[in-house]
Amino acid sequence: MSATVGRQTLDRLVLWLVGLILLYSAIIFSAAYFSGADMGAWVWDRHQNQFSWYSRPLFMIPAAYYAYRRKVWHVAGFMALLATSLFWFDAPATVPPSVSEYLEWEKQLFFTNTSKLPLVTFIFGVFVFLGLFFYAFWQRNPWYGLALINVGTVLKIIVSVVFGQDAGMAAIVPSLSSLLVINLFSWLLWRRSRSDRS
Repeated sequence: MSATVGRQTLDRLVLWLVGLILLYSAIIFSAAYFSGADMGAWVWDRHQNQFSWYSRPLFMIPAAYYAYRRKVWHVAGFMALLATSLFWFDAPATVPPSVSEYLEWEKQLFFTNTSKLPLVTFIFGVFVFLGLFFYAFWQRNPWYGLALINVGTVLKIIVSVVFGQDAGMAAIVPSLSSLLVINLFSWLLWRRSRSDRS
């Protein structure tokens, strides 16, 4: 009984923490808006900070955990953190040419392109991927979810390199580092579950 109460308390603390971070996100976004900033440019400039690129496992891992435990609000909260993390960090003073070229390629492909097909395809693909990913964990099939995120990440790298060519190479290191963290965490959980069964 005490273990259950402890877990529920931790779950509530996590929700409070997620809420506080989302409040911080709303405050800095509102401050920029009311200061008259061009919000699209403001978000885009801050997205050039690579901390927002490398932070994704910090959200996908707990979101997958709470999907496994079927906690809808926790999953939604961590996905909101993932979305808002685009503008948490200050715009960098200097941007590596590879990052700048990659983001410029993304902007031309999704936002300044006369065709909306790439953007619609991208949004559809993200929703399908996330739906399948969380469904796998909801159904208590973490290995299927892990396979999905590995395939999805490799696919993202392939698309970036094939269509973005030299600019797309900038996606390789952040994507593979995220994948490394997620797979390492999964391996540690697997080792722990094996030792618990033993």
